[in-house]
Amino acid sequence: MTRADVHYALAIDTEIWEASKVDPTLLDPVVRTDAVPGTTHPFVVVRDYQGPQGLYLEYFTITDPTGAEVFRSVERKVNLRGEQFEDRLTTTVPRLLVDRGDEHELTFFVDGDEVSTVPMFLEVGGGGDPSVMAEETLAKALGKGSIMWIVVDRKEPVVPGSKKLRKNRPRGLVYEKHQTPAWFVLDKGTIFVFSGPTEQQIEGLEPSTDEVEIVARSKDMRSAVVRTKATVEVVSSDDPRWAKAAEAGVGKRLNLPDGEGAIDRWREKCTLYALTPVFAGAPSKTAGEAVAAAAAPAAAEEKKEVKKRPEDDIHVEAQIDQAVFDKLVAEGKSERVARAKAKAAYVRAEKKRILAEQQGG
Repeated sequence: MTRADVHYALAIDTEIWEASKVDPTLLDPVVRTDAVPGTTHPFVVVRDYQGPQGLYLEYFTITDPTGAEVFRSVERKVNLRGEQFEDRLTTTVPRLLVDRGDEHELTFFVDGDEVSTVPMFLEVGGGGDPSVMAEETLAKALGKGSIMWIVVDRKEPVVPGSKKLRKNRPRGLVYEKHQTPAWFVLDKGTIFVFSGPTEQQIEGLEPSTDEVEIVARSKDMRSAVVRTKATVEVVSSDDPRWAKAAEAGVGKRLNLPDGEGAIDRWREKCTLYALTPVFAGAPSKTAGEAVAAAAAPAAAEEKKEVKKRPEDDIHVEAQIDQAVFDKLVAEGKSERVARAKAKAAYVRAEKKRILAEQQGG
């Protein structure tokens, strides 16, 4: 049985963590993300271990509210100095894909045994509806740039142990998908992309493709600010949208070799795709989406239910568990950390109580 214990642990935005070293009152255990779904800002996972002197193997995981593992750190050797000491470990996660903005969980393992689980709090933008924020952020990012990235699932599975996926590589940062830069035309929220042998060839994007992911990057920092799914529709050359996208494309496409002649080339050699972003929690905006949703409601519902836990349907208004708060403050935790953890403890306990009553009834 593992003899090492976690005495203190949190996940915190890197900038907040560095600022708290100067002013401890700034310590706020949150991981920031501009939108959901999207990528987080860099954050630090901090934990203090205490146990008998010796060498241990340690790693941690991050799970989302559905219980799905979204990150697993590299297993590392830890040399503890003895029970009278607390040995601090820190791991910086440069960015992490998140699909949901509610509480995640950090779980720590030593020598293969689970030793502690603590909440990981996400702070989405400046508040408000995450889907609205994602939509606005995407529009701004695409409006400032001329290139976006299109991500398509691989058709062939990655073979474990190959060079593409090392055994001890952190999970959650491995994107086993095609990601291709593409120029585009944006019109009223729909993204039009030409793909073909004489133009940009977007690997994996075919007329049979139903869905892709699109990634918008900050023009200044080049970092991904929004990553969201998009439905795919092929636009025929006799569709009025085709002519409109082609005319706009002549002015948008950089270093166009044949000028106005590109329109005839695109018509003959390329396929025009209409990509409609789908934001988590947002209602369907197009007739195509509505038809697709009506055609396969059972499949969509079944997929959703597979990921849900019983307690996910229980809503609890967060309150402070005073006993937990007092205990954490007595241990030397800041009031902000104690308050956040006390609220999480209250919600977990209350959901557990309600679930037990429902199952007992």
